[in-house]
Parts: sequence; C-alpha cells; structure tokens
Amino acid sequence: MGEYVVQSGPLRTFDHLFDPRFEKLKAAGDYHTIVITNRPVTIRRVMNQLKRAVSKEIVFVSTLFAPFAQGHRAIFGIRDITGMGKTTELLKRLQNQKALRPGLPEIKWSHLQYGLSEDDLVLAELKNFTTDFQFLSGCVPATEGAMFFYLTATPFDLFEIYWQRAAKASLKSQEEARFRRDFLQLSNDAKFSLFEDNEGSYTVILHSEQVTDVEPVEKQIAAAGLEAGLQITFAPGLFS
Repeated sequence: MGEYVVQSGPLRTFDHLFDPRFEKLKAAGDYHTIVITNRPVTIRRVMNQLKRAVSKEIVFVSTLFAPFAQGHRAIFGIRDITGMGKTTELLKRLQNQKALRPGLPEIKWSHLQYGLSEDDLVLAELKNFTTDFQFLSGCVPATEGAMFFYLTATPFDLFEIYWQRAAKASLKSQEEARFRRDFLQLSNDAKFSLFEDNEGSYTVILHSEQVTDVEPVEKQIAAAGLEAGLQITFAPGLFS
C-alpha cells in the first residue's frame, strides 16, 4: 500500500497523455512531465480502493503543492459521481463557507456537469493554498473521478469559462480520456499543474518558460512522499 514509481520526460514522450492532434497540447509537448504511478495491486475496484490510503494522498498533495503555491493563486478542481461522490459534501461546505470559517475571505467557486454521466465538476480558487485546501481536504480525493490543481497568474474566471466550454462539449463525447486531455490543454496557462486520477496516480506538468529547474520539484516530490509515509522510487530519466 502506498508504493509509487516516478518517471519523467517531455510530455510528448508519454503516449497515454499526449495527443498531437490538439494544438494546445502541441504547444506543451516539450513541457517537463513527471508521472507518479501508484503500483497496481489488483484490477478489482473494491480492492483497488482498499489499497489506497486516502489520508496519505491528501498529505502528499498538500505537502507537494504548498511550497510552490505560497503567495500565488491556485485553481482547484474535482470531478466525481453526481450524488454519490465527495463533491456532494464539498458543495455543501462551499455554500456554507461563511458560517464554517468566519472571518476568512470567501472562496470563489463554480459547479458544472461533465460527461454523458453528468458527473459533478467543481472548481475553486485557492488564494491561500494552505488554509483553503485544508478547508476542502475532508472532501477529497474523488470517490470515482479525478482531482487537479493549477498554479497560475491567470484569473479564475478564465478557467471557469474554459471548463464551461469543455463540460458542454463533453456531453456529446463518449471518449473517457477526454477529461485528462481537457486538463492538460490548460497547462499552457499554468506554471505548475497537478492531476490525480481515479487510481491515485499523479501527473505533474511544468511550464518550460516558467520552471527552468526541475530538480527542486523532484526533491519536493520525494519530501512529500516521506511526509505522507509513501514509498516512492525514482526510475532513471527515461527520455533525457
């Protein structure tokens, strides 16, 4: 439980992530990508959920992202099963945040529907990552979906418009990989992007013009893994 393997290289060298048919992905093809894969134990869903340590995942994500988000805006997103996933409780918390955390600035957020299954998609702007993510952390990660973050100078409203359009287009698509692609296409507008999939694996995208030194990020991945009690093994640079 909690064993991960790290591989890194340009985005274009990961076939399951990169699709050259999309212009925004072409632009990000040389962005340094770090894939942190949760070692599979079984394909059975129940056993897959049992082997995941959700509390450790929350500590890992928070510890990894917090140093880079300090003093910057972070965009948070989660897609989960409508009426059954973590987003149900998350929406209640966001709707009642004035009462639940009096005196703190209100978190700007948006609720959309994504895919043919019309899963809940919730976006939120975390201006103070540490305190804001702590407020949301009881409602993550997704029960049956994905969670993601962007570290960006781009206003929340533009991310909301992008995801409104993506959600609308998804209602006519039967391509399940579309959601990850929609996430990846916004890596052009973020310094640092982080995606957690339904199996507890992660993808980190670093904007090549804004992050010139990858080593501090890899060191922080190792430190976050240690803090969370995860066993992380770094594979050799596959595409260097």
